[in-house]
Amino acid sequence: MLDFDIWTILFSVINILVLFFFLKKFLFGRVNAILEKRAQMVQADLDQAKQNAAEAEQLKGDYEETLRNAKQEAKEIIMTAQQNAHVQSGEITAQAQQQADTMLKEAQKEIERERQRTLEGVQGEIADLALAAASKLMEKQLDDETNRELVNAFLSEEGAGE
Repeated sequence: MLDFDIWTILFSVINILVLFFFLKKFLFGRVNAILEKRAQMVQADLDQAKQNAAEAEQLKGDYEETLRNAKQEAKEIIMTAQQNAHVQSGEITAQAQQQADTMLKEAQKEIERERQRTLEGVQGEIADLALAAASKLMEKQLDDETNRELVNAFLSEEGAGE
């Protein structure tokens, strides 16, 4: 049943070799080219993905650096604003103190002027009283008790007149 014919085996081997070379030349070359092209595309996609990841990492770093700088700048702006507010507060306080001192000095001057006017008025009244008392004494020259009574009467008159 099984008979080995050398020529059949030889032709089969030759057919297989011819088929192999034919497939190798026309089919495997193209398939290998397609597979190689596909491998290159996959590798290019992987390289692109790595590059995109690196760029994303770089952008993230830049963003974080910008964010840190913005926070630092905001802190500096706040500190500057606080310092300016403190300086302005000091200036306003000094200005208010200066105005209060000026107003106090003016009030003291006004009080002193009023006191002088009052003193001048009182001195004038005292002088008038002294002249009136002297004229009364000149009219009567009496003893000490009479002089005291006259002065008391005069003071009572002048006190009641005002």
